[in-house]
Formats: sequence, structure tokens, C-alpha cells
Amino acid sequence: MPDSPLPSPTPGASRPRPVARSLGALALLLAVLASVGCSGEAERTAEPVSPVLIIGVDGLEWSVIHPLMKAGKMPHLRALMERGSFGRLATMEPTLSPIIWTTIATGKSPGQHGIHHFLDQEGKVYTSSRRATRALWNIADMYGLSSNVVGWWITWPAEEVRGVMVSGSSSAALVDETWKPALLPGVADQVHPIDWTDRVMAWAEEAGSLDEVQRLSRDKVFGDIPAGVLNDQEQAVVKESLWSIQSDATFDRVARELLAAQPADLNMVYFAGPDVVGHRFWRQHQPEGFQWSGTPEADALLADVVPDYYEWVDELIGGLVDVAGPDMSILVISDHGMHAVATEQQKGRNTGHHDSPDGVLVAAGPGFVEQGRIDIFLDKGALPTHGSVRNVASTVLALLGIPGATDMTGPAWRPILAPGLARDNATPAKLPLVRTHDDGFRLPSNSDVPVEMGENFDERMRALGYLGDD
Repeated sequence: MPDSPLPSPTPGASRPRPVARSLGALALLLAVLASVGCSGEAERTAEPVSPVLIIGVDGLEWSVIHPLMKAGKMPHLRALMERGSFGRLATMEPTLSPIIWTTIATGKSPGQHGIHHFLDQEGKVYTSSRRATRALWNIADMYGLSSNVVGWWITWPAEEVRGVMVSGSSSAALVDETWKPALLPGVADQVHPIDWTDRVMAWAEEAGSLDEVQRLSRDKVFGDIPAGVLNDQEQAVVKESLWSIQSDATFDRVARELLAAQPADLNMVYFAGPDVVGHRFWRQHQPEGFQWSGTPEADALLADVVPDYYEWVDELIGGLVDVAGPDMSILVISDHGMHAVATEQQKGRNTGHHDSPDGVLVAAGPGFVEQGRIDIFLDKGALPTHGSVRNVASTVLALLGIPGATDMTGPAWRPILAPGLARDNATPAKLPLVRTHDDGFRLPSNSDVPVEMGENFDERMRALGYLGDD
């Protein structure tokens, strides 16, 4: 944790008499030393435009959103678009979630932040201790601001923040006999501060119970699937997708509880589901162009899984926005989009994003411009591009009243920032850039994940085609 803020020196009201001059100079020197603290750095302060809520949705794709909105669906995301800015968010290569979400959180390239894949060259899962640069929550902490971070990539072990961090870890949850909550009971360092652990685990057990996930699977995503329609492989794919429902329901519950109980200056929550079901069910969603198919009955049953999941995520977004209230600036972002691949033959997955399709950005609230002209999007699907994943961290810092840094890979994206304090904060004349926010940050180190957590991670990512030969 950074040094606590200390009082600034107060100059004397009158010129000291000669006999007291040395004592006055000494007092002034001591006050100045106190003001910079032991680290030798001046006290940092920030003037946020408003609190910020970042809703990260993996793999959210405009080509799915557009027809849904034209049909009057996804009303909560549309409401944000109507009162804010929206467009494509350019991504980066390689288009892998742990890399991109860490770039979003740090404003740094993989070469800087040190997260290069799902697993390192020794086959070990990357952890937060391997990250070599400060993330938004660490920077906010240095400036005396609070953060609530829920389910974000590469956040185990949970870091100390002025607020609450719930790491992005979960159980395999593939078979009823070993069903566990999305946060693993008994595994250390999933929640900071530690005295929040019991509350967070209780929410996880309730939101991620087998009965609740089965209900959500039936009511929100898969519908009723009659026995005997799906073959063994199709049944396995459906069952292996339940963890994304469980994780999204759990992190939504935790984020809503925190927003209601103690909203922070910076609030961040991550949802995985659109990416997961996109990889698994894109062919059924968009069969045109594919030269292979399953049975007509099974394909018909699974045809709406992708749009149905989008509609459920829209409900989650709406619930978070309602709890956050009108005074919070809200960013909904995806790390990349998705589209069809493997159209000629069946492979382990039938959507892809390794050629970097753009993601989604929707920004609304006190800190953002009301872009307008949603009618053009609804009519033609036309969208501007609002920067890239490299601009997100600097843009959030401007909203928090914290200067950007010259070693960050993208500046604040001024076109979406509202005139006044938000846009001024993105101007070096108002907030001069610092060289780096990483001075004094702890050195990266190896921190092996618990065995069950590592096996679960490998199982999930391999099933999605990210690991292995496929």
C-alpha cells in the first residue's frame, strides 16, 4: 500500500527573529520532508469528475447487438447509447483475453505489463503477481481513491486496494456431483480485504448454486431442451457452458451488492459469457456460409443461444446501472468482437477473433458526450471507431482526475469526454502527464495458483480451443 497522505507545510505568518531563524528553517524542512513521505514523492490528490463503473463483457459483438436492438431488444444498452457515446473499440494482436483485459486495466503493452498468454512457457497460469505494472486500481489507490474490482482477468491473488477486490477465479462446475460456487471455498487470496470473504462467499454460493444456474440456463440461455434431441457431444458442449452462466451471475451479484453497500470511485466488473457461447454456438446462430451442420432438430434448439445470452447480459447491465445511479460515469466495453471461422469443416470452435475484429464501447454518464444519432446505427448499423483498448486506461484516469503517463500506450480518448472537467483532465495543460505511474511498484514474482484452480483454468480454456493443438 502507498504511504498515507500527510499534511502540507504551513508557512509562518511573520518573518522569524534572528535568534529563531535556524529553528524556523528546521521546522520548515521537517514539514517539507513530511509532505513528501518516506518515498520522496509529493502527496498525490485527485478531483474525479464522477465515480466510474466499467462493465467488461468478453467478446461482445456489434453484429449481434444490431439486429437485437432493431427488434426492440437489449433496452438497457440502448438506453446508455441514447444518453452517451458508442462505437467500435479497436483491439490488438494477439487477441487473447488475459493480454487485452490487462492492457485495458493498465494502458500498457504486453511487453510492459508482462502478461503474454493464458499460460507461460512453463505451462503455469499467469497471476496478478506476474504483472509488472500498476493497474487502474493501484493507481487510484496512490491518489487516495477507492476501487471495487470484481472478476477481472489476472486478479488472483487479490491485491490490496482501498475498497474490495474479488479475483477472477472459479471452479470447473461441469458435473453435478462436484458442483461448487464460482469462488472456491477454502482457497486463499480470492477476496481483499479478508474480512469480506464470508459475505462474498455467501453471495457466490447463492448466486451460483446448481438450482439457480439450472434456472438461468433454462429461462435465459438454452430454454427447455427435450431429452434425446442432443447427441453426447452437443450435451457436453451445453454442460461445459454452464460455468459462464455461473460466473456471470456470481460476479453480477457481488458487484451489485458492493455498489449498493459501498460504491467506490472506480468500480469494475467482468462478464465472460458472450465469448464462451460465441465460441460454442456461432454456427447455430449464423449457419449461412458454413458447409457443415449438426442435426436439424439440435441446430434449431441451439439457434438462439448467442442472442439469448446477449439479452441476459443486457439485463445484468441494466441492474448494475440502476444500482449505480445517474451520477456515475459508465463504460461498457468488450475486448474484441467475434465472427465465423471453420466454415469448411468442423473444428473445436467455430468462431474466432485472432484476426482482431473490433470490440464494443458504450459510454454514458456525467463524464461523457451525448453522441446522438442512434437512428443511423439502427437503420444501417453504421458506427464510428472510438479509439482502441489502449486508450481505455488513460480515459478512465481523466474521469478520475488523475494524470496520464507518457509510458502508457494510448492517450485519453477526448472525443467521448464531456466538455468541462472531463475533457480538460485529458489535456496536459490541465493535468500534465507524469513519466510513469510505476515507480516503486513491486517487482513481478511467481505465485503458483492452487492445484484445483489451475486444473479448472486449463480445462476451461482447452475446451474453448485456446490451449492445445486445435
